Amino acid sequence: MLAALLLIVGIMLGVFIATATYATELGRIATFLREHDLHSNARVTAGTNAPGLAALIDAANGVLDRATRERVSALREREGFQRDLAALSHDIRTPLAGARGYLQLANGENDAQTREHHLAAAMERIDSTTGLLDALFAYTRSADPDLSLEHATVAVQPLVERALLSHYPTFEELGWEPHLTCADSSPSAWADADALARIMDNLLVNAIRYGTTTPEIEIADEGNQVRISVANRVANPDAIDTSRLFERFYRADHARGATGAGLGLAVCKNLAEAMGATIEAHLAGSLLSIDLVLPSAAHGVAPDSQAGRKAHEEHKGYESHS
Repeated sequence: MLAALLLIVGIMLGVFIATATYATELGRIATFLREHDLHSNARVTAGTNAPGLAALIDAANGVLDRATRERVSALREREGFQRDLAALSHDIRTPLAGARGYLQLANGENDAQTREHHLAAAMERIDSTTGLLDALFAYTRSADPDLSLEHATVAVQPLVERALLSHYPTFEELGWEPHLTCADSSPSAWADADALARIMDNLLVNAIRYGTTTPEIEIADEGNQVRISVANRVANPDAIDTSRLFERFYRADHARGATGAGLGLAVCKNLAEAMGATIEAHLAGSLLSIDLVLPSAAHGVAPDSQAGRKAHEEHKGYESHS
């Protein structure tokens, strides 16, 4: 009887000690996590080898490590964006300074024809600045993490034809006649019409600005997806890194940096991802091809999915300003 009583007392004492140990350790871990400085590299440590605590501590340290990596990544992203904005500010100041100079010349010019020439040059530089600001605004909107687009069945060929017609004066000036090839079935995509129109406009602007030959546009029905390809030859293919082509402010070489803000293709990527589409660039010799792959309307994303959520009114209107 005495032995049994001692056994029970020993078990109860063991349970009490274990409970006290766990309570102490859990309290210490809770205090550490509550008071932990997010900028510190300190980690949770074990004060005892009690079963189960090691796994808890490993899990807590895993969360802290992920938070640190996300914080460092966010800081690098912010620093990179600030550097890019500093470079863009130079691109903005340059045409503004030129416009101011021409306006000063026009102000002191008595000859009407020469004055008109100076005013026209000033307006050209002001328009250039406006284009840069529009590109930055479009990128900021497309990069909004809360961006939500309105998906619907979109006939692809008419949309592409409208985009081509909007650039007809430029094509005519260059002596180019773009060639459009479309599947007989004239496929429809599951997409946001305004966002898709903005992507097409940016792709054509990119082809016009940096290409050396007439663009070739192909629309292909691939069953559960629709592929739109825009291709033409470029002057300096060795300077183009297709893996970076969709990065914001990316400029392949000095020739590409001569005009534009380096944001058009970044906007394309952001909008494509928001629609559940993909966009890639391929370089074969001097032929640069950009392929946009959209879900077919027959296999569209469910309306209640993240990619198919109804757009807020403030996110509409991508068809304006390239």
